[in-house]
Amino acid sequence: MLIELPEQCTQGAIEILWRKNLKAVKELKAADSLSLNADRVQFLDGAGEAFVIALYRASAKQGFAIRCQDANGAVARTLEQFEPARFAESSPGQFVRKRGTKLLVQLGEATVGIWDDVVDEFAHFGATLVALFRVTFAPKRLRWRDFWLNFERAGIDALPITMLVGFLIGLILAFMSAASLKQFGVEIYVADLICIGLFRELGPIITGIILTGRSGSAFAAELGTMKVNEEIDALSTFGLSPTEFLTLPRVLAATFVMPTLTIFSILAGLVGGAFVLLSMNIPAVAYCQHIAGSLSLNNALFGLAKSMVFGFLIGQVGCTQGLRTGRTADAVGRAATASVVGSLVLITIFDGGFAVLAYFMGF
Repeated sequence: MLIELPEQCTQGAIEILWRKNLKAVKELKAADSLSLNADRVQFLDGAGEAFVIALYRASAKQGFAIRCQDANGAVARTLEQFEPARFAESSPGQFVRKRGTKLLVQLGEATVGIWDDVVDEFAHFGATLVALFRVTFAPKRLRWRDFWLNFERAGIDALPITMLVGFLIGLILAFMSAASLKQFGVEIYVADLICIGLFRELGPIITGIILTGRSGSAFAAELGTMKVNEEIDALSTFGLSPTEFLTLPRVLAATFVMPTLTIFSILAGLVGGAFVLLSMNIPAVAYCQHIAGSLSLNNALFGLAKSMVFGFLIGQVGCTQGLRTGRTADAVGRAATASVVGSLVLITIFDGGFAVLAYFMGF
């Protein structure tokens, strides 16, 4: 099959080529070949580029070869800009696991997938740091409107569920602790336990889990849908960095909203603990005194610093999974799932690192 591109590849000329050749191209198989003659091309607009991309995408999906004559380099420039290696991403058979696959093969594929995730995370982390460095010296580069919008969605809109979970955690923790300490007559020390536990561990972790499921997955789904709709490709075509334009506002919003949510979660947990101790005839004044006595500035700052790190990880993983998603609805769902799993794993790992750090720092 032979397709000759005209000298001026404008919308009108390309429309004729689409109607004339599209059906025949869809019928090509792996054993067939397509000859694309672009020697006469002097001008290639958006319609012409879309036609070339459609041909190479069909080649990647159907398996037929394309022999291109490109004396002026018009096709080569188009393929260099739009990365032909990605053209097979929307193949319907990509995510279908072959029947009878051996366990070791599946294990190897999973290991390679995890390694690819780690490499992509580090690459995107570096790109985020570069974008953050640029914004530090030129704050106007940051899309502050998107930053405050994501801050509102991830923070203010999440306050009810965050405070509810924090209240229940404090309530449950107080009940469990009081049941054990009551036999020694020291149930008042439940206040100390709740305060230290919420500020150092439970507050940041519970809030991080809520933000992961509520906002981290939303970041991945939003950016994944934008990639499916080729909006991210359009940003790259206009010379805009997707990392600086889309990722950075979301990552910064998640980073700075986490301490705020953590504080409200801790306060709600302390109120939940107060309900339990007041029901055991512990005076409210004694409860508040024990809270003030057990709370130290180191514990408070340590917990808030931990929450900021968790927020950065959640935003970073969610945006990375969104940008690296495929071009199908199934891929968007996988990206949202991967963002939640990856964020929870990193939160667990970093929390262990913070515990070791606190041990060596002596608090």
